[in-house]
Amino acid sequence: MNFNAPSHFLGPIFEWTWQTSLYASVLIALVVVIQLAAGKRLAPRWRYALGVLVLIRLLLPAVPASAFSVFNLGKAVLPSSAPATPIPAISEEGAVPPVINVAGDRKIDWWNAVRVLWLLGLTISLLTVMCQHRKFARRIAAELPVTDERLLSLLENCKSVMGVRRQINIVITPSLGTPALFGFRQPRLLLPEGALHKLDDRELRMVFLHELAHVKRGDILLNWVIIFARSLHWFNPLVWLAMRRLRADRELLCDAMVMSHLAADERHAYGNALIKLLDDFSGAGFCPSLAPVINNKTEIKRRVTMIAQFKPAGRIALLLSAAIIVALCCFTFTRAAEKKAPALNVDNPKLQAESFEHQALNEMRKRFEDLDQRAREAEARVDALRRDLRISSLAASGRFEGSVDPETVQRLEAASIEVESNYKGQSELLKQLKEIKAQGSEKLRKVILTANYDPQLGKLLEDLWTTEATLAKLKDSIGPANPEFKSTLAMRDDFDKKVSERIEGILAGLEARAAAAKAQLDSMAKVVQEAKVKDAEDVARYRPYFQAKRDLESLQKVRDALYQRILEREYGVEVPKTKSEGQ
Repeated sequence: MNFNAPSHFLGPIFEWTWQTSLYASVLIALVVVIQLAAGKRLAPRWRYALGVLVLIRLLLPAVPASAFSVFNLGKAVLPSSAPATPIPAISEEGAVPPVINVAGDRKIDWWNAVRVLWLLGLTISLLTVMCQHRKFARRIAAELPVTDERLLSLLENCKSVMGVRRQINIVITPSLGTPALFGFRQPRLLLPEGALHKLDDRELRMVFLHELAHVKRGDILLNWVIIFARSLHWFNPLVWLAMRRLRADRELLCDAMVMSHLAADERHAYGNALIKLLDDFSGAGFCPSLAPVINNKTEIKRRVTMIAQFKPAGRIALLLSAAIIVALCCFTFTRAAEKKAPALNVDNPKLQAESFEHQALNEMRKRFEDLDQRAREAEARVDALRRDLRISSLAASGRFEGSVDPETVQRLEAASIEVESNYKGQSELLKQLKEIKAQGSEKLRKVILTANYDPQLGKLLEDLWTTEATLAKLKDSIGPANPEFKSTLAMRDDFDKKVSERIEGILAGLEARAAAAKAQLDSMAKVVQEAKVKDAEDVARYRPYFQAKRDLESLQKVRDALYQRILEREYGVEVPKTKSEGQ
C-alpha cells in the first residue's frame, strides 16, 4: 500500500497538529495545576478563561518565537519539526546513527501511514458527531413548539432580564433527561416532561436564565469549536480531559451569571432546582452539540457548593487572575527561541574551519530537503499523469512509450508479408493459365494439372483419353455407323464437356482465392496502419508522463548523490555506492 501520494498536503497539517497538541499539553498541565492550587478562590469567569486559553492554543495556526517561552526548557524533548527527510542528525555527544540507504525501494513510508491514520480518526470523529446531531435534529423537528402562555411569558421575562433578543422556541421532549439548548441559528429550549411537573415557576425561571446565558454567550457555536478541536487532536487524552473540564467550567460560569440576577434568598432555590433535575438525568444518547443544564452528575456537587458560597470576586482576585492569564499567554503562546549561530573565532583556525564545515553541512542539508520535497512533488505529478492518461503497467514500466506492443506490430507486418506473397503467387498463376487458355484449350489441358493439380480433373482426363483410344479402335473395326461406335462417341463428348467445365471451375476457384487473399492483404494492411497511427498518437499523448518520469529519476539521482556526500562529510567514511550508481 502506497501512503506517499497524500504526503504533499497531509504533511504540513499533521506536523502542525502533533506539535500544537504537544505544546498545548504543557499548557493543559499548567492550567490544571493552577486550578487545583487556587481552588475556590479562582472565580468561575477566570477558571473558564483558562480553559478557553487551552482551546485557543489547540487551534492557533502559528506562534512567535520568544526567549521567555517555557519551551526553551525542553528543546530536546519538544522537537521543532517532524522528520520530513531521512538525514540523520549528529548528536552533541558525537554519536553516529546508522546509515540509511535512500536509494533503495521505499515500499512504505511509515510516517505517511501515521498521517493517514490521523486523518482517518479525524474523519470518523467528525462524522460520528454529525450523525448524532442530524438524528437528534430530526427527532426534535418532529415535536411542536409550546403554545402555553405561562411558559412563553416566563421565557420573555427571562429574555428581558438577560438582554437576549433572539427568537427562541420551547419544545417539550419526553426523551431528554435535562433541560437543554439546541441549535445555533434557530435556538430551541428543550424541556423534559418531568421537569415541568417537578419545578415551579420560580425554579423554571432559573433554568430559563441558565439556558439564556448559553444563548447570550454563543455556547452552541463554542460546542462545535470544542468538537472540532477534540476531533483534530483525537489521539491526545489530555485534550479530551481539557475539553471536558471546559464544558464543566462553562456551566459554573453560567451558574454565576444566573446568580448575579437572583436575590440572595433565591440562591438556595436554584441549587434545589439542580438537585431535582438530577433525579431524571441519565446522559444516555446525549448529543454533543447540546448545551444542557446538567452535563455530568459528578459536577453537581461542585456547582451546588459554588451556588451556596457565591460572592462576587474581589479586586485583588481579579488582578491576580488576569496576571496569571497574561503570564500563561507569554510563556505558552510562544515557541522556543531560535539558536543563534556561534560567532567565528578568527584567532583559532581550527574552530574557524569547523564552523565553515558546519555551515557547509547546513547548506547541504537545506539543499537536500529542497531536492527531497521537489522529488516528492514530482512523484505525485507522475502518479497523477499516469492516472489521468490511463497508462498501463506495461507502458509505465518503460519497455515502450505507446499502448501497442512493438512485437505485436512486427508479427502483424510479418503475417501481412506472407499473405501478400500468397496473393501474388495466386494472381500470377491465374494470369498464366488465362494466357494459355487463350492459345487453345488442348494446351491448357496439358498444363493445368502440372500448374494446379486437381484429382477430379485428372480422373476426368484419364477417362477422356481412354474413351478416345477406344473410339479410334471401334472406328477401324466396326465403322462410324455402328451403334456401339456412336455410344462411345457420345461418352467421349460427355467426358470432354465435363473436363471443360472442371477447368472453368478450377480457374474460377483460383480467381476467388486470389480475390480473398487480396481482401485479407488489404485488411491486414489497414490493421497494421491503424496500429502504427494509434501507437504514434499514444506516444504523443504519453510524452508528458515519460518526460515527468525522467525528470523525477534525475531529481532522485541528484538527491541520493547529495545524501551520500552529506554522510561522507558528517561521519568521515566513504559510503558504498549502490549498483545503479556504479554503472
